[in-house]
This record gives sequence, C-alpha cells and structure tokens, in this order.
Amino acid sequence: MIISVPAEDSGAVLRVDGWQWAGVNVKIERIGGEANASGSSKTEETRDMLKGVLERRYNIESKFLDLSTLRQDERLKEQSIFDTKTTAGKFFPAMMRVLEGAFESTKDKDEAVLSVSLADNELSDLSAMSSLSQTLPKLKNLDLSNNKFEKLSQLSLWKKRFLHLEHLILTGNPIEQSEPDYAKSIIAWYPNLRNLNGIQVRSEEDIANRSKTPDIPFPIRSPAFQDEGGIAENFVRTFIAGFDTDRPQLTALYYDEHSDFSYSVNTAAPRDPASSEQTEKQEWGDYIKNSRNLKKITQLPARQNRMFRGPQAVSDVFATLPKTKHADLAAEAKKYMIEAHIQPGVPDPSGGSQSGVDGFFVSIHGEFDEVDSATGQPKKKRSFDRTFILGPGGPSGVRIVNDILTVRAYGGAQAFDPDNFEGWNGPAAAAPLPDGVPQLPAGLSVEMAEQMCIELQKQTRMTIGYAKECLEQVNWDFAMSLQAFESVKANLPPDAFVAA
Repeated sequence: MIISVPAEDSGAVLRVDGWQWAGVNVKIERIGGEANASGSSKTEETRDMLKGVLERRYNIESKFLDLSTLRQDERLKEQSIFDTKTTAGKFFPAMMRVLEGAFESTKDKDEAVLSVSLADNELSDLSAMSSLSQTLPKLKNLDLSNNKFEKLSQLSLWKKRFLHLEHLILTGNPIEQSEPDYAKSIIAWYPNLRNLNGIQVRSEEDIANRSKTPDIPFPIRSPAFQDEGGIAENFVRTFIAGFDTDRPQLTALYYDEHSDFSYSVNTAAPRDPASSEQTEKQEWGDYIKNSRNLKKITQLPARQNRMFRGPQAVSDVFATLPKTKHADLAAEAKKYMIEAHIQPGVPDPSGGSQSGVDGFFVSIHGEFDEVDSATGQPKKKRSFDRTFILGPGGPSGVRIVNDILTVRAYGGAQAFDPDNFEGWNGPAAAAPLPDGVPQLPAGLSVEMAEQMCIELQKQTRMTIGYAKECLEQVNWDFAMSLQAFESVKANLPPDAFVAA
C-alpha cells in the first residue's frame, strides 16, 4: 500500500515502522527521494523527536504523562540532549511548545493531561521545567519524587501556580531532612491539595468550606514586581474579587479615616480597533459627576470635592459607580498587567516613625464589564488603570493609603500579551522584545525569564535590574547566575540590593 502524507506528518508515520499489528510486524519505507527530500528540516526532525517522546510517554486512558527518568531515555541519549547545559535547558520548554501545538484548544489540552511525573530527573530547581505551569495550569496530580530539592526556595517558581493540584509527591528529596516543616508551606501554596506524599492533608469538606474569596493565580506580566510574604499578591486577588461582589465590606477591610480615593474618566483614550462596540450617547454619564480629571477640572474647590477620604465617603462613591465584573485572573491572565515595588516613607499609623515605614506601590491595568443590575448580564466593556499606595494597618494588616482609578474606553489587551513562540521556529534567536527586555535564548519565554529574575532576587536580595543583568551575563543559566553572584557580591554597590 502506498500512502501520501504532508511532510510535517511524515515523521509520525515513519515511527510506526517495526510496530506489530494483528500479529504481523509493520514495515514502512519512504519512497520518492532521500529522507529529507520532502522538505523535512532539522527543525522538523527535532519537533518529530519531541513528539515521539510525548507519544511514548503518554497514557491516553489515565491521562498521564510520564516524564520521569528522562536522562535514561534511549532516544534522548542518541540526541545527546543532556550532554550540555545549553541543550538540556532548551529541551523541556521546546517539548512544552510541541505539547501545546498537539491540541486544537486549551480546553482539550487541560482535559487530556491531568497527571505528570517528573520523578528521578536529578532536579535541584525548577528553572528548566518552569514552563510546565504555563502549559498545564490545571494539572491535578504531580510527582516530583527522588530528585534533589533541598529547600522550599528551589520549588517556589511553582508557588501557587497549580491551583487545581490535588495530589503531590515529594518523597525521596533532601528537603525531607533539611526542612522538616516544609509540608506546611506546600499545603498553603496549593489550596486544593488533598494528598501530600500519600497522606491526606485536606478533606473534601475542608475544600468546600474554604473562604469564598477565589484563590487564583497571579498574572505577573513584568519583572518589576517586588513582594514580601505575598502581601501585594494577596491584596490584588482580594481587592479585585471584593470590588465585584461586596464593596462595603471591601472598604471596611482596607480603608481607614486617612485613606484617599479618587477616580477620573479618560474619554480620549484610544479604543480597541478590533472591538465591535459602538460609541453611545452619554456613555460616561455614571462617571462624569465625580470624575477628577485634572486636565478638565481646573478649579481648586472642584478638585477638592472630588477627593474622597475615609471608609464611609469611599463606600458612598463606590455605590454610585456601575456594578462590575473584572476579567478572570485565573483564566484570562493575559488581560492584565500588574506591577508592584517597595514604597518607602508611607505614613506610620501608629506614629512610631516620623520618617514613615515601608509599604507597596501597586499598579493594575486591565478590563471589566459593566453589569446590568437587573439582569446581571454584561452591558459595556471598559479598560481601567488603578494605582494603590499600601501601608501597614487595618483589620487585614494592610491598609490603602491612596487609591487612584482611571476608567477609559475598552482598548484591548494586546499590549499585555508577551506573544511567545508563534509556532515552533527552531533554534533561531528570539525577536527583540519591548521595553528594554533583552533577546532571550531559544526555548526561554518572557514569563520564564520574569520568574527567573524574581527567584534570583529572592535568593540574593538584589534589585530586579541587577538580577536581570546577572542572568544576561550567564545567558540565562540560573545555576550559573547564583555562582556569579557569590563571586562578585562583596564588590556590588549598596544600590544593587533591595532596601531592608
């Protein structure tokens, strides 16, 4: 029998050669020229090789992808994948891109792979494997047993990443001896975790009784993100949910008598050219009365009247604004840009420090739907920009010192999308990235680079800028960046480190 297949599928067909079917060994040969005459390239061969790894290690019935003992895989040994750090570092991200391309939709992919094993891979950190959390964010079962994890910090790239994770195995790692209490942190990282190392840590009743505030991953879209103990992250998650569901309770939680809030309408902001929504008469009618647009409100009394201070005043003005439904932080993370950094000199509510205390500057750019109060259905999509100054205090330990909101016509979310890897393009260098982000090695996405910067900052206390520069100098090899830091840290200037 002679069959004709597209060049990109030829590798998959040829892999059937030697299989047994109905008691007979199948023999498949290429005809019509040399092995590469049909347009197969080195890139296609690499992609076919990765497809073969995935196909051999995937069980369709159990929806299990077995990526354990990869260094012992004979096909990978033939390709010398793990002979150098460069090829080893590129292998896993490339395989994740091939996995994504194997499905028609994200939903199909999430439903097809529920369990993954990375056991027995000699892993001491997650820098090479971090893309798994982007490719399979809804994973339910994960096996990391018999690796070389010694500290929680070596696992922190996946902190609060797998929000659907139910079973996790970490047995056979040095962390069991070096950090005996690591389980407490792991349980806190994964709110739906039922079993850790085969031991039940939460019951179904525990899961059902969790706080109604949605526990969602945090869509960090910039390396300019500094946090301590998850304070900024938890604030954003709680605030977005509370503004949509219970604004009076939100003001009682975060605003005190010295908290300021103002908002403005930017009617001149560019609109998303792809949007089909039409401009309507009086479409800003619900906002104009209290809008504090300083380009249009020039009189001092009018400016003062549009600044709201204290929980009651803030709650009252919140009540005049349309009901909202923000884009889902978990399913629609690419619709946000969120940044934070340490803000010194925030007023000390206790009066103990005249020079102030450290707080946070947090900025959120995203979108929401205005919701019809009667039907609960979306009626108008808006974009927004919101800036907070946070300080210590209040019932939750965090209070809002200043809150500024700008509402504008829907402008789209294209600017927030890192646009990584439009298909598999082989080992060519990545295209130049915006905003000073350097060219990255093939196989390293912007999100992975961001997380590497953040993790290096956590372990070294360097600023994001210095962490990024350090990683650039070692071609984004995380292990080498730590070695480089140790060799030069005594000579770094004070401004290389985050202020204590």
